[in-house]
Amino acid sequence: MDYDVTSLVEGVILSLTSFYHSPFFWVVKIVLGIYLVVILVDIVLLLILRDIAWDIKVGTRGTAMPVVSKRKMRKRWSNILGRLESGNTSQYKVAIIEADALVEEFLKGVGYRGENMTQKLEQVGQTHLDEHRETLIEVHKLRNRIVHEADFELDQETAKDAIKVYENFLKYLDFLS
Repeated sequence: MDYDVTSLVEGVILSLTSFYHSPFFWVVKIVLGIYLVVILVDIVLLLILRDIAWDIKVGTRGTAMPVVSKRKMRKRWSNILGRLESGNTSQYKVAIIEADALVEEFLKGVGYRGENMTQKLEQVGQTHLDEHRETLIEVHKLRNRIVHEADFELDQETAKDAIKVYENFLKYLDFLS
């Protein structure tokens, strides 16, 4: 028996080509296409359900930053700065207290736990927040003196320096521009 391999291969190719162009295979392609779309939609929905945006924030920043409207932040910060321009010592004190509370909100939003700012700052590692950790501790001590010492005197320059520390920290976190 003598087989012609070329005609056998050509026959197989012709059969596969006719099957590929048959209506049955066309239906199979459509069904597989729909199945692929369903799988892709499922993957997207699972990523949304798993809160992938949170993971991206953590991956890019090292921690999940709270979501804050830049417009609201600028308004709150301009109110704090307005208190510094009032010429009133009590307004300087209020500005520092408000700025400290704002930073404490962010530390809480990032995930540092504690009843007050001091406890939250104690949880911050030495390498976290770069040089801002130490300066925040110092201005928080100033805030504590304002709150706990009734006769504490504060001048405008000291208040501006303290507010500048809070402002630099918020700029460092990209909450102020």
